[in-house]
Amino acid sequence: MFAGSPSMARPLEDRTRDLRPGLIQYEARSKPAANDNGVRAPRSSSALPSDALAIIEPTLIATNQSGRARRNQWRLRFAARARPFVDPLTGWTGGSDPLAHVVLRFPSREAAELYCRLQQLCFEVRRPGGAPRT
Repeated sequence: MFAGSPSMARPLEDRTRDLRPGLIQYEARSKPAANDNGVRAPRSSSALPSDALAIIEPTLIATNQSGRARRNQWRLRFAARARPFVDPLTGWTGGSDPLAHVVLRFPSREAAELYCRLQQLCFEVRRPGGAPRT
């Protein structure tokens, strides 16, 4: 770019960014969103299906590993809602449940239970050697 181009002729003051709130930001707050169709979702709605069952269990440490990184962590996984099926063409196992592969990790059992309560999920807590506790 050379000095005779129109972009170089503008003073630097015009290029500085104004960080104060402008008129556009105030207008955006007063107008409804263009894609909401006038419908407001309830505040406590969950994106997860209503028939999903969460299983909270401690992460198990492998017997051949001595690391302590995940010793006190808990994981949340979902119970299967549909049976897997075999694809006749490839022989691969497939499924129609998108939650089958979702695993969430939490630092404590209480944090996992709080997440389930906030998302309005039915859940059960499983211990490594005991019966499930609901």
